[in-house]
Amino acid sequence: MTDQPSYYSIITANVRYDNRLTDSEKLLFAEITSLSNKYGYCTASNGYFAKLYDVVKETISRRISKLAKFGYLHIEIIREGNEIKQRKMYPLMQSSVPIDAKINTPIDNSVNTPIDANVKENNTSNNNTSINRDRDEMSILFMMISDELGIIQNPLNAELLEHAIARFNENKVDIVEVAVNYCKKNKKGIGYLIRILEDWAAKGVRNKEDATKKVTPQKVSKSNDFLTQKRQELFGG
Repeated sequence: MTDQPSYYSIITANVRYDNRLTDSEKLLFAEITSLSNKYGYCTASNGYFAKLYDVVKETISRRISKLAKFGYLHIEIIREGNEIKQRKMYPLMQSSVPIDAKINTPIDNSVNTPIDANVKENNTSNNNTSINRDRDEMSILFMMISDELGIIQNPLNAELLEHAIARFNENKVDIVEVAVNYCKKNKKGIGYLIRILEDWAAKGVRNKEDATKKVTPQKVSKSNDFLTQKRQELFGG
């Protein structure tokens, strides 16, 4: 598709004054808002941005990862098998991640070089693996929700939905699948799905069985049916 920016871009206050971000990262955020379509997401590639800013793709990848890490972008990856078919970047206008005023860590200035070894080799690899797995799982869920209930057009809804899903420590896919099927069957939208997930998380739903019980009507016992029948025979009505 052709990446056609709009006539304006947005840099929200929390992005503008976040001293963890470089000016280049803030400018990239603004460009992503400018390229976001009517559905609220941008599909431009790293190659597009690299050419625009005259840097290498790895630099753009690092900047996008930084924006996502601090909660300013939500990224959906659409796959077909092992192949990435499309990337959707939702600029989040209200970040739920507070800005820590005490963070003044210098930013790596070698932004025009490929990702350096210090980034790849560190003692947090296990944490990174877990984070990547969670992000992949979230991307799969967002894709399923978009397929079943429609594209998530509002960036704020995307943020609220991600927060609701993240409240489940395990079995996220199973629980969300039950909720999505219920919403689809009853012709409910994203807002209703968010409320269901928030309610289930608050009430301790932990797995598919718990979730299924929430959407399954309670059956009246046979003994109650028998008593009701006898009352009707005796008293009528």
